[in-house]
Amino acid sequence: MREIPTPHAFTIAAVLSAAFVVSAQATPENWDIRLVCRSSLDAGIPAYRLPQISSLSSQYVSLDEQGRVAIRAFLGAGGITEGVFVGDANGGGLVLTASSTDPVWTTDVDLHEGYLSVEDGTIGPGGADVYDLAGNLLQRYEVGLYGVDGSVSLADGGGIGYRAAAGFSGQAIVFDEYVAGKRVQTEVISTLDAADNVSFILSPAMNATRAFVANTIPNTGPSRRIRVFEPDAGGYTEWVAAETGGEFSSFVNSTAIANDGRVAFTARRTIDSIWQVSRRDDASSPVVSIARGGDMGIVNANLANFPPVVNSSGLVAFRVEDAAGSTALYVGDGDSLVRVLGYGDTVMTDLGEMPVGFDFGGSTGVQVMNGVVDINAADQIAFACFLQNGTIGVFVATPAAAGCNPADVAEPYGVLDLADVQAFVGAFVAGGPLADIAEPFGVLDLADVQAFIGSFLAGCP
Repeated sequence: MREIPTPHAFTIAAVLSAAFVVSAQATPENWDIRLVCRSSLDAGIPAYRLPQISSLSSQYVSLDEQGRVAIRAFLGAGGITEGVFVGDANGGGLVLTASSTDPVWTTDVDLHEGYLSVEDGTIGPGGADVYDLAGNLLQRYEVGLYGVDGSVSLADGGGIGYRAAAGFSGQAIVFDEYVAGKRVQTEVISTLDAADNVSFILSPAMNATRAFVANTIPNTGPSRRIRVFEPDAGGYTEWVAAETGGEFSSFVNSTAIANDGRVAFTARRTIDSIWQVSRRDDASSPVVSIARGGDMGIVNANLANFPPVVNSSGLVAFRVEDAAGSTALYVGDGDSLVRVLGYGDTVMTDLGEMPVGFDFGGSTGVQVMNGVVDINAADQIAFACFLQNGTIGVFVATPAAAGCNPADVAEPYGVLDLADVQAFVGAFVAGGPLADIAEPFGVLDLADVQAFIGSFLAGCP
């Protein structure tokens, strides 16, 4: 958790720079990858921060702005069948546990502003819960006018957004909150409203400001339409991010939205049937191509299997099979594309440095990535992957500067100048990992400021 800097720390930062400007940067090429937790089903291989008999197979990660990760786990010890882990590279553990022959929660876990949301694992519409990070129930959302039918996300203040069951056979997108103790369910779009021109809603996503993006099937017009809904006084306004019949012929079901409203999706190009990971920043901007089948060994057909995620810096992360013969993690901004991790790479774990990827044999072969990935505003990426020993680890990748010393945090690297000062001060004030250069890691305090000043005055070799 970020520690609030003392007035003395702010004074030192101010001496370094009277003001700071955070400028757009290219896709980071170097990444500091740290283990958060690791499951194990093998009695001979210890788990890390999880019970010995545990599995993270096919579970999705959620990453908050402080670099903490939440993920559901299957458990098999002491009568506990499943739990939800929350933690970062510095620590963590199970904050929720349950014992049931049936699933208690789904993979729809979200983490934001110290809140944790989980969706009921019932067959058909259910409810959802919001907890604090100590596992205390803050709010229960029972099935009301609408039932939760997937894609639960948290907004500022603890309200939730989701795809809902409406009536006997309808669907809707709903924002759900309690105002002065009274529950308020706001309908954004519904298949039961003819004016909304929608017959099916696929996996909507919501950001912290209550804006939504969803891949939809209209009643009339194109076969698919990706629609963005932004909160407005008394309701929502809408713009169309993409639709079939023009540049694209089809879309991957799931979409993503950043806190500033930009969206990401994967679509098949009409002109050549090549799949493309795309970003759209707002209603007046063009579609930006992040990556296409064939780029850097990306296997075209595999792009259709998993959705991308996007942040307010314009970085888009996604998992896909590449030329190494297994799934890999990529990130890009439209100008550059970087392969963060894939088969043949190693990561540092509690058991030492270890190759990623496990060979399941047969047609499954070697698998690296597990579940979907997530990204936050600090350009950190959370993911789960298989390790060579058959266990599954959850990691957070943070951009790592390629500078000459810890103070060389901005381009041009190899030179210590005002750009480094501005970048450090901006990251420090924003609580970004770029400024976390001294122990204790995970805390921004006077030690980081002193380490920066010392390194800056020492100069490059």
